[in-house]
Amino acid sequence: MLKENTQQIIRESLTDINQPVRLVVMTGEKGCEICPETVEIARAIKAAAPKIALEIYDFTMDRDKSEEYGIKQIPSFVVESQDGRTVTFSGALEGISLVLLLDVIASIAAGRAWFPERISSTLKLLVNEVPVQVLLENDCSLCRPVAETAIGLALSNKLVSTEIIVADDYPELLAKHRIKILPYTLFGPKLHLEGHVSESTFLEMIFKAEGEKVISDRQCIVCGLASPDLICHSCKTKIQAEAVNHKRKDEKVQDRGSAMGSHNHS
Repeated sequence: MLKENTQQIIRESLTDINQPVRLVVMTGEKGCEICPETVEIARAIKAAAPKIALEIYDFTMDRDKSEEYGIKQIPSFVVESQDGRTVTFSGALEGISLVLLLDVIASIAAGRAWFPERISSTLKLLVNEVPVQVLLENDCSLCRPVAETAIGLALSNKLVSTEIIVADDYPELLAKHRIKILPYTLFGPKLHLEGHVSESTFLEMIFKAEGEKVISDRQCIVCGLASPDLICHSCKTKIQAEAVNHKRKDEKVQDRGSAMGSHNHS
């Protein structure tokens, strides 16, 4: 049985879900100790928000589904919007990863924009899909803002596919990439950064990973002016400032909503 505080977090986070959100859960029976609890969490989410379309698959038996969503490890949750934007969570859902998963579901249902227009419009320059993976720990407060940025970019453009991975549950990944510091962010198959990553750096790394925007005359991809970097210093500064302001406004709105919910509940 799920812990009562886990069930309470799920109920309180999903009280206002009135738009469909697709939740695809990939598990496996053999050798997966955390898969049963993953299924319990999925069913608790469905119980708290009936509008959620829940689908549960077996990694081995339903190979077509695991390939469709690019799932490499179990257990995995895929949250999908009606227009095909996806965010995947792999590993034990508790602490930060559970909160982020519930936030993604609520954000998609509400149509909430995670970033200002400058970031969304810059992402429209993408031509090819870029996978982003953030490895974190569930009790790592420094990991959360990096994961939130990666999630926000995936929700802003379907060519960014983000996966949030609980590192301790996949020691083979830690060994493969020789990871010593978390969070650890992979952009495509080759590029990575350790520790904090700002919104502007995230954008630059995504375009570097895509490999289509290495412009011979060295122009900023945002403003078109001469620049030694893919995104010039001026645009980076503007992007960062707007992202911070947008986040502050969003937090104030959420705080007001939480306060109203508490008042109504009382």
